[in-house]
Amino acid sequence: MGKILSKGFEMEEQLRNYFMQSGYFVVRGVPFAYKGFDVTDIDLWLYSRESSLTRNITIVDVKNKKTPQAIERIFWAKGLAQAVNAQNVIVATTERRKEVKEFGQDLDVLVLDGVFLSKLSKSEGFLKNRFSDEEFFDSIEKYSLSKLDGDWKGQMVKCKSLLTKGISFDSCNQWLEVSRYFAEQILTKPSQVDVALRCFYYSLSLFSIGVDFILKELSFLDHDERISKLIEGFTYGAKGLNGVTKMLSLSLSLVEQFAAEGKAISSQVRSKIMADFESLPTGIIGEYFAKSDVGKILFPVAKELEGLAMNRQFRNHLESSLELRGMLGCLLDCWEINRKEFSIVVSTS
Repeated sequence: MGKILSKGFEMEEQLRNYFMQSGYFVVRGVPFAYKGFDVTDIDLWLYSRESSLTRNITIVDVKNKKTPQAIERIFWAKGLAQAVNAQNVIVATTERRKEVKEFGQDLDVLVLDGVFLSKLSKSEGFLKNRFSDEEFFDSIEKYSLSKLDGDWKGQMVKCKSLLTKGISFDSCNQWLEVSRYFAEQILTKPSQVDVALRCFYYSLSLFSIGVDFILKELSFLDHDERISKLIEGFTYGAKGLNGVTKMLSLSLSLVEQFAAEGKAISSQVRSKIMADFESLPTGIIGEYFAKSDVGKILFPVAKELEGLAMNRQFRNHLESSLELRGMLGCLLDCWEINRKEFSIVVSTS
């Protein structure tokens, strides 16, 4: 039996199920902050891949209240979409006045009104096989040391929040780092393998969406150029080699000016930092994700990983698609984690 949800959260889950069935990758409850201030949560964040050249991000504002103030929500959602770089906006409201839908059309906002929501609310069993977000976080908090041991729930919330900052190599690298952390937890926390795997799958699902989004911009490059761009991005982030070099030069110029033997110290620091960057094993993943066949499977693999994370009856990835297992194998190699050892631990879950 699933956890009883409030009317608002239940409607969000119903809509999540509806959009998932329509082919979207869906994230619920995405925190949006501005310069350290928590502004709001995006009720639903939708991602679709319509072709090799087209990706669409849509935000959905859900209001299941007696006085939904639909006109105000349309204004709010339209502005929020601009702030988080979303192309499309949907407002789901219990309001039934036709003027609300007409106003939404004027602002290029799709309104799902009370008539639509009433039909949706009659659907049953949408959480029969899946956790709600609340249950997913509850499963994490059952590990009593999760807060002290790296804040597992906090890392999942942070992974979601990265979606509002614009998908880039920076966000992909952060999702990758979180995934690596949970891969290590899987090996070192035998009593918490199931929940560590759920977090591992979820962060990797967002990473897969991120790489899929980036590959759209690289689709016109030839294979070798794609490899080069991916390796540079996974190594140096969104700024690239030139950006990191400029930032480093600016920082070290102060050392050269004001420290004794500043030029010698600057040279040593620069060499050490660049050597650390160059030692990162990003060539493995750069070459893997540059393959055209891999680019085509990232979107379905992302949905498959999210399904593993949220499945009510937990199951691991060992019987998942060959494409998903191939990607995990590549990442384990990048992290220098023994595939066989990892599989043995996972098989005990």
